[in-house]
Amino acid sequence: MTYGEYMQGHVKGEKDIIFVNISWGVGIGIIIDGKVYTGKSGFSGEFGHVNAYDNEIICHCGKKGCLETEASGSALHRTLLERIKNGESSILSTRITDEDNPITLDEIIDSVNKEDLLCIEIVEEIGQKLGKQIAGLINIFNPELVIIGGTLSLTGDYITQPIKTAVRKYSLNLVNKDSAIITSKLKDRAGIVGACMLARSRMFES
Repeated sequence: MTYGEYMQGHVKGEKDIIFVNISWGVGIGIIIDGKVYTGKSGFSGEFGHVNAYDNEIICHCGKKGCLETEASGSALHRTLLERIKNGESSILSTRITDEDNPITLDEIIDSVNKEDLLCIEIVEEIGQKLGKQIAGLINIFNPELVIIGGTLSLTGDYITQPIKTAVRKYSLNLVNKDSAIITSKLKDRAGIVGACMLARSRMFES
């Protein structure tokens, strides 16, 4: 995803970039001086598994308190179902009892863009939580560009504005003034484009 956005997205010469993929889980891609940083074993970017919360929610990795237990597509899905079951109203409320056709993340994203207030509220809360953690990344890496991508980026300003607000609040002013925060041009296609571009690059290298 990171390479796809770097090669075919909004990047216009920037060399230090963080790509935040917010889908069912959360991950980041890091480009330093124009090169993708993968870490020693290729596992860099597991941003969703930073221990961020003192909760009892078990992440799919088996640990508790991971960022993506409260700020991810899976958290959005779980929280929406919980709040509908507790009596809050959504255009998806009638779907909650349809066990043969469960509510999907794509439907929730679509509901946000149809201005469903409950879905919007949860997405904005997730944006605030992500923004606080992204502020830490900005303090550490001082990137020129932070690109928000993945499925939740399809909600547009509903996710990006809370992220930007939290980043301004929690990152150092001297650092965050260097970092533009934008939405991915490739949206949820960044992974496919990146894989193709990377394969082509390696073919020419060999």
